Amino acid sequence: QDSDVIAVEFYIYDIDFTALVSGTSVTSSLTFEADADFRLQKMTFAADIAVATQTDSTRVIPNVSMLIVDTGSGRQMMNRAVSIPAMMGDGRQPFILPTPKIFSARSSLSITLANFDAAVTYNLRLAFIGQKLWRK
Repeated sequence: QDSDVIAVEFYIYDIDFTALVSGTSVTSSLTFEADADFRLQKMTFAADIAVATQTDSTRVIPNVSMLIVDTGSGRQMMNRAVSIPAMMGDGRQPFILPTPKIFSARSSLSITLANFDAAVTYNLRLAFIGQKLWRK
């Protein structure tokens, strides 16, 4: 219930995946801070190859899929792994969730990335954009 929210503040949770090698997958956790619940509204990513400089025309679009699980409820946020460009904005324009999702303070997400590229190793930074919700 939002009726017991006493303060709302913009906030971003960020998680990095470095050196995601071709043909591999990795799982990492993102834990929400204990001070407030978090309302997820938007998601975006940045990707690079060997930290190379990029321009608009050389922007990296990773061949990487992502599966997000809300470990508190055990629910997946999608029925199976989804390509990152299909699920997250590229930094210029974030993906806006059709329905914001609220995560309780101290809960966490399990994020699994799988690199399905034939030869490229990626560095990825994922940003979960939303609001901290302080409750009564």
